[in-house]
Amino acid sequence: MAALADLFTPVIHPPVAPKGRTGPRLWIRRLAIFEDRQTLLRNVPLKPGLNIVWTPDMSSSGSRALAHGSGKTTFCRLLRACLGELGYATDTQRSRLMTRLPNGFIAAEILIDGLCWVPVRPLGLPGGEFVARVDSIEDAIVRGHRDFDSSSIDPVISDLFFSTIVGVTPPDVGRENVWDVLRAWLTRDQECRLADILAWRSSQTQTRSRAQVIGETAKLTMVRLALRALDADERAAAARERELMAAVDEERRRQAYQQQRYVDSLNAVRLALGVGDEVGFDDTIEQKGLVSLAEAALAEAMRSDLLKPPDVGSIFARQKALNEEHEALAAKRHQLENDARFKRGAAERYRSEASSDEIDLSHGRIRVCPVCGVDIDEVKAKGCGISLEPCDLAGRKAVIADKQKKATDLEAEAHSAELEAKRVNALIQQLGPRQKALETEAQAADTASRAAQAAAKKVQDRVYRARRTLDDVRSLRERHAVAKPSSPGAAELEAVRAQLDDGRARARAAIRTLEERYQGIMAAWLPDGVAGSIKLDGHGLKVDAEFSGRGEVSTAALESLKIVAFDLAALHMAVEEKADLPAFLLHDSPREADLDGQLYDGLFRLVHQWEEQAETPCFQYIITTTTAPPTELRGDHYVRLLMSSTPAEKRLFAMDI
Repeated sequence: MAALADLFTPVIHPPVAPKGRTGPRLWIRRLAIFEDRQTLLRNVPLKPGLNIVWTPDMSSSGSRALAHGSGKTTFCRLLRACLGELGYATDTQRSRLMTRLPNGFIAAEILIDGLCWVPVRPLGLPGGEFVARVDSIEDAIVRGHRDFDSSSIDPVISDLFFSTIVGVTPPDVGRENVWDVLRAWLTRDQECRLADILAWRSSQTQTRSRAQVIGETAKLTMVRLALRALDADERAAAARERELMAAVDEERRRQAYQQQRYVDSLNAVRLALGVGDEVGFDDTIEQKGLVSLAEAALAEAMRSDLLKPPDVGSIFARQKALNEEHEALAAKRHQLENDARFKRGAAERYRSEASSDEIDLSHGRIRVCPVCGVDIDEVKAKGCGISLEPCDLAGRKAVIADKQKKATDLEAEAHSAELEAKRVNALIQQLGPRQKALETEAQAADTASRAAQAAAKKVQDRVYRARRTLDDVRSLRERHAVAKPSSPGAAELEAVRAQLDDGRARARAAIRTLEERYQGIMAAWLPDGVAGSIKLDGHGLKVDAEFSGRGEVSTAALESLKIVAFDLAALHMAVEEKADLPAFLLHDSPREADLDGQLYDGLFRLVHQWEEQAETPCFQYIITTTTAPPTELRGDHYVRLLMSSTPAEKRLFAMDI
């Protein structure tokens, strides 16, 4: 029975690269950190196969140096930066690096299909990054930046590895972000703690990766595309499903809105007619329906009497005639007053002249000749020596008398004009009460007219509302009689979902290949009695591990093991070129605290076995750890970088940052 059980035990064999492949298609040969162009701070050579970056914990180092803070995660992020990731540090870390290493930079030798590409990224002042096709980092530094250089290696990797994917990515990924997203999968953030197969980038790391913002569906699509578990028919069906779902959702929202409007309109109609929910549209034996009630309300509104407005036209005509009469009398009074003032002034001038020229010989009032200005007594005694004519005293008296007469006549005329002006003013005063009476009558007529207009408007509004209510009732009855339409895309959506199920069934062949690798890795890594499975359905891709007889068991350690095994299974397929991925994988401290040490050793031994049984490993696996690797893997051939948190010279940058 034991032999029979062994026949069904999953077995994982080392991956076999296609014939003629002599090494990984993509691997990092070297990472270098420079303080400036002349000062190398750290040189880390790497190789195909297993590469360990180790900061021993206290149990391994025999010292009190912490295993944390040496730079393991920063090392991973610098590798990711050389592979094209935008953010190599958080803003706080970047500020410290700019302060300590203003002229610092990193560079890596990345071998892609046998050609060496060297990306150079500044650590201090921004700008100046470039990628050169040269043989070494030193050659790139000597060569320097040139105008036609690309600032990222992403286009090179995308063209060589993802030519079949770039045209079919989800809309929120896009052609230019394919490697950015898949790079996040192959170089998971340590902060994600291997919590889920699709947990790749944490917002805490500030990487500016597209993988931080896209949804789970898009990430799952990218994984399936990379694993060749998503064909064109299923992609087309998925795209059509999204369109139909959007249309169905829009139709559902529209119908919900229309239904709410129907309910609101029906409630408004019932409120306007003063009835409750029990009243339907049509008449029944017990009561009239909404239609009859609305028709009756309209008829009642149209029978309303309208107030007759007063004749304000005649009032305005009388006011106009009275105003014209008032204006004519006022003009006449003004003319009479002006005439009286003019004549009285003229009379005063005549009388003044007569008074000054009067000669009263008997009383001797005038002593000077009005012609020559000589004293009369002197003229009488000596004779006039100036005038040749004798002085005509009689004529002078006649002139004086004429002026006095004119003055008297003008005063009489002025008095007559004043009397006439007073008479006219009396007539004007008599117009006042008539004007006030007309104003009162006009105000009363205006008030009555406004009241009549308001009453007419109320009647019109009542008729309008009654007619509108009747129209609404009839329209609502028609809508009530029409059956609720079914969603036009429902049937097609069911058909499309059937196509999706068929596509997932076809994809299960590729998923089955992945699952076989996953089960083999779990069987080789974990104790007997643990079985693994990978399921793809409409809810996504699920990775499980079960203990025989106990069902699925979930602990932090086991969850992390499942994710590591899943990634290694994908790496296995990439080596055999059964997946559209570079055979490259970076795990940053994948051990959870409660993971058994022997199980953790099994991870190193499994990857070492893959490397050892191949003439030249066609993959590169880089792992950072604080736990000591197995004894046989602690040499320089596998431990490519050994660091410590103290002293500062043993940290990644060989100084405090």
